[in-house]
Amino acid sequence: MRLPFLLFPLSLAGLVPFIFLSGCIFIGHLFAPQPHLMMALLAYGACVLSFLGAVHWGLAMERPDIISGKTTSDLDRWRLVFGICPAVLAWLSLYIGMVINLRSGLTIEIIGFVAAYSLEKLGWRRGAVPQGYIRLRLALTIGAVISLIIALLGT
Repeated sequence: MRLPFLLFPLSLAGLVPFIFLSGCIFIGHLFAPQPHLMMALLAYGACVLSFLGAVHWGLAMERPDIISGKTTSDLDRWRLVFGICPAVLAWLSLYIGMVINLRSGLTIEIIGFVAAYSLEKLGWRRGAVPQGYIRLRLALTIGAVISLIIALLGT
């Protein structure tokens, strides 16, 4: 299945806040601490991480067996369970980032992005996600993770 073209520029636009905020944090640390920018990056990362799970809920909810009330397939059960995990991890990263330490929250997000991609790759191998999706997700995961690492290095 070929992904719609609009998906690519919109996905790349989603990297702009990661790149902008991490760049400001990295450069800005030379002059002063950047806790507000780190909090903004942490919050944006949590939103995106939650969105990754929502994609799988969307795939599962689109199924005719859910709409008609028939039993849910194993694949769709996996999608529903996996779909909530990034949101829970995003919340945990925000909580830890706000209450304990911003760096720890960003680190949890890095783990979350890598874990989500790894599980999606397993799903891709089983035909659970469209062909072009996994390549796009790899590029976006690399962009998000590198941005978060740059922000960590800049603190």
